Amino acid sequence: MIRSRFILVGGLVVIGLITITSVYGFLHVRNMKTTEYEVTIDKRVEGIDKLRIAMVADQHLGYTIGVKDMQKMVEKINAAKPDIVCFTGDIFDNNFNALDDEEGIWEAFASIESTYGTYSCWGNHDVKEPLFSGFSVDSGTKAIRDPRMAQFLSSAGIHLLDDSAMEIDDKFYVIGRLDYKKAGDGTNHRKSIDELMAGVDVEKPVILLDHQPREFDEIAAAGVDLDLSGHTHAGQIFPMNLTNQFTWENGYGLLEKGDMTSVVTSGIGVYGPAMRVFTDSEVVIIDVTFK
Repeated sequence: MIRSRFILVGGLVVIGLITITSVYGFLHVRNMKTTEYEVTIDKRVEGIDKLRIAMVADQHLGYTIGVKDMQKMVEKINAAKPDIVCFTGDIFDNNFNALDDEEGIWEAFASIESTYGTYSCWGNHDVKEPLFSGFSVDSGTKAIRDPRMAQFLSSAGIHLLDDSAMEIDDKFYVIGRLDYKKAGDGTNHRKSIDELMAGVDVEKPVILLDHQPREFDEIAAAGVDLDLSGHTHAGQIFPMNLTNQFTWENGYGLLEKGDMTSVVTSGIGVYGPAMRVFTDSEVVIIDVTFK
């Protein structure tokens, strides 16, 4: 009898904890915060001593994240008064038709304010793929990007960097890589970092937008100063937030690798269940000082 009661009470406690955690995670997922970092780049830039970067990733627009979240994101970006805004992939959640308010999201993106503009790379969810419970079910070799995604972002004033580099105001470079696994053309082919750096003046600061935080040794050796990534969601849900840093060299936050600094954000949206437990949705502000 005592053992039965113990099992019953234990079961009820477990059910209660699961219920409380689930409700908390469901409510907390929309509690967006601002995270700030300071980074020093040992290069001189004509005319500026500092650069303020607003960085966001993993909006996963569609089934869970919509126009209200994007309006909140833009409010936080504009409040920080950034010099440049960087999107580091997974803007969409595989299905462009799943956007809850296409016009409203476009207006939010178009209202982003900065000195040098907004730049973006692609992520592994910025392709047409079926989802099961929020997870992709096709392989990268079948992943084709919906052309409406690029049209939508470009028309809102966002510069898409498809395996390409752009020099900004003769002061610094921004490079955007295709995704490590899903290039968006049905392959997993993308340029090497050395190919991307060809023609880049490494005497000037180089900022890399690369959705998945990988290949740090190669990136640092090529002369990149600041590598911005997302993808990991910082683990998103307990206990994956604890194992996240063991899975990735930099699963979340700031990591220095030689003369290169990696910053990985937990992102705005979610994959799988629409909840966050012991992680945060965030807009990242990076204050870069040039020496």
